Amino acid sequence: VILYKQFSNETKAMTRTVYTADTVIKQTITLDELAEFSKNNPGEHVFFLTDCGTDSTYIIDSILTPLSVEQAERPTPDIIAIDLAASSNITVTRLKNVFGVDTYPAFIKASFDSSKNTLTNTGSITHGNKKPMTVKNLKAWFFNNQLWKGPYVE
Repeated sequence: VILYKQFSNETKAMTRTVYTADTVIKQTITLDELAEFSKNNPGEHVFFLTDCGTDSTYIIDSILTPLSVEQAERPTPDIIAIDLAASSNITVTRLKNVFGVDTYPAFIKASFDSSKNTLTNTGSITHGNKKPMTVKNLKAWFFNNQLWKGPYVE
């Protein structure tokens, strides 16, 4: 009976744990909603640029989620995901002009000045094939940008 259950062709739906994007991403907006979000929420924010592809899913599930549950209280900052998948007009030039990066997925620390209507990148870390993001370097980036809320142990 046990082997039958193990090798049967029964489909098992993937379930989400409580430690997934639902808990590490505070809110998801589109690129078109960024101006309105920034106007209504001036100040400093951490943005995660994503296209909801496999690299972005990997970063959330395998890097960000383990960091967020590393300590009793979540040490990672509130993160606003910006879904670029729906943006047909996103180019490397626009990424560079708006966020100061030329690739994504990426984390951006930025502040919005409502008096000047400007978003200023004050730090970023990107993921790429030549330089993949790791738990260690994302944690260090959070710490070096004063975003890590808990004790820092390498």
